[in-house]
Amino acid sequence: MGKGMDVERFEGMFPPMIVPFNRDETIDEQAFRDEVRYLLSTDVDGISSGGSTGEGALLSDKELLRCLEMIREENREGKPLVAGIIRNSTREVIRAAMDAKSVGVDALLITPVYYHGATADGNYEFFRDIADRVQLPIIIYNVVPTNIITPEQFLRIAEINEVIGIKQVDPVKLAEIASQCPGNRRVWAACDQMLYSCYVAGASGAISALVTIAPELCAKQWKAYRVGDQTTAMHIQKILSPIVTLYLERPYPGKVKELIHLQGRKAGVARKPTLPSSSETIAAMQSALKNAGLL
Repeated sequence: MGKGMDVERFEGMFPPMIVPFNRDETIDEQAFRDEVRYLLSTDVDGISSGGSTGEGALLSDKELLRCLEMIREENREGKPLVAGIIRNSTREVIRAAMDAKSVGVDALLITPVYYHGATADGNYEFFRDIADRVQLPIIIYNVVPTNIITPEQFLRIAEINEVIGIKQVDPVKLAEIASQCPGNRRVWAACDQMLYSCYVAGASGAISALVTIAPELCAKQWKAYRVGDQTTAMHIQKILSPIVTLYLERPYPGKVKELIHLQGRKAGVARKPTLPSSSETIAAMQSALKNAGLL
C-alpha cells in the first residue's frame, strides 16, 4: 500500500447520503446540512455522497461539488469523506474527481462506465488512468449490471496502488472476492438484507443505503459483530430485512427518502421521473420501521 493509502481508515459504517431536493428539484441545502449533522452524530465511521442513494447520476458536477463542500463544512470531527462518482467516461470521472479532491475528500467511490460498458482491459485502464491523474484512494462500486467487475478483473485492478477495495452488491461474489482479496485491500458490503452475513464472509464494513436509513442500528450491528455477539447482530439483520425489501423495489432513491422522512428527517423529493411512493407502500414502510423500533 503506497504512501497515504491507509485502508483501515475506511473500515466500518459509511452511510451514502441522500440529497434532499425542493419541489423545483434544487438542493435543499438546510435539509442537507441537517442530515449531515444527524448522520455524523451517530456512531458511523465516515460518510459518502454522490452514489446511487444520493442520486449521483442525476447530479451535475457543480451540484456534487456543493454537496461535498457542505459535508466538509459540517464534518467537525474529520470523519473520512468518500465522494461517489457516477460518470460515463474516463474524462468525465477525472473531471468530477479532481473537483472532489479540491474540497478535500479522502477517497473516491467510482462506478464502472454504464452506458456502453467496457472490456476487462478497458476497465483496467479506466481505473488506472483515474488513479494516475487524481492520486486518491479508490473504491470500486461494483453495481453496474451492464459492466460487472468479476473477481478476476478485481484482482488485476487491485494491483493499482490507489485502488483500496470494492463495494459489492452480490453476496456470493462478495464472499468469493473476500476469500482472494490481498491483505491490503478491502471489500465493503452493499447487500443490504445480509450485511451481517457479509461481515462474516469477510467484508470490512458497509457503504449501504441501510446505514443511511438506520445508522444507529447498523453501527450497533457492526459493533456486535466485532465483539462476537452473534445474537444481537443476527437479530438486527432480521428486523431490518423487511425494510430493505421495501426500498429495493423501484424506484429506489425515492423509497429511501420516504423511509427517512417517516422517521422525522427532512428528505425532500426525488428527481423525476421518480414518483412518490403509493399509500400502500408507505403503510408497509411504517409497519416495518415500527417493528424495527425506528418509529
